[in-house]
Amino acid sequence: MISRTAVFYSVASLLLMILADSSLAFTPPRPSSPVVSQFTQATFSAKKGKEDLSYIETRDMTREEMQALNKQNEDIMNAELIGMTVFSLVLSVPMLYLVWVGFFSETAGDFDL
Repeated sequence: MISRTAVFYSVASLLLMILADSSLAFTPPRPSSPVVSQFTQATFSAKKGKEDLSYIETRDMTREEMQALNKQNEDIMNAELIGMTVFSLVLSVPMLYLVWVGFFSETAGDFDL
């Protein structure tokens, strides 16, 4: 038999679905006043000046520099991979323990009351 609370929640959710205006669910809200609209338009349409990047020194890397950078990046990635593996193993130890106890316990299956 269905309880009263289940019926109440079903009817309430049905009314909410009917009364809620779902046609505006995925549309952006309109600005409440023209001042907000003008401010938004002025803020996002302003042109930014050309940024001066002359302080950055650029040059092509030599083969040795590129190999040294690749070796350094490879060492970092290997350290991260080892760290993630150890972390996942540490998190799985309690679960493995519980499975071991559940399957290989001497009292497994004995439910004499």
